[in-house]
Amino acid sequence: MVRAGASTRAGDRRFCNKKLCFTATDQAYLVGVLRELSDHELCHRVKYSREPRDGMYLGRAHFRDPVLVGELWARYKVDKKLFCSVQDDDFTVLFRERFHGFQRTP
Repeated sequence: MVRAGASTRAGDRRFCNKKLCFTATDQAYLVGVLRELSDHELCHRVKYSREPRDGMYLGRAHFRDPVLVGELWARYKVDKKLFCSVQDDDFTVLFRERFHGFQRTP
């Protein structure tokens, strides 16, 4: 499931290559967090998996500002109902290409 963030709904499609990644066992809680984040003025989009992987639901939140990503990570890393990490696509794309055969899109 994908929801456009406030900045995208306002017509701004820019976003940085760092994103918040969430896992949770409580899908409704995760969806509530992502819904709240999607209304942030610098949010590009949020998405989550409808089906769990080994009991865990996955979520992602993309923003325009990498500093905001870090600030939100610090806020959510202490949430007892979520696991939150930051993914840097500029870094990880090298390994995806090497180990999984994914190619960068221009």
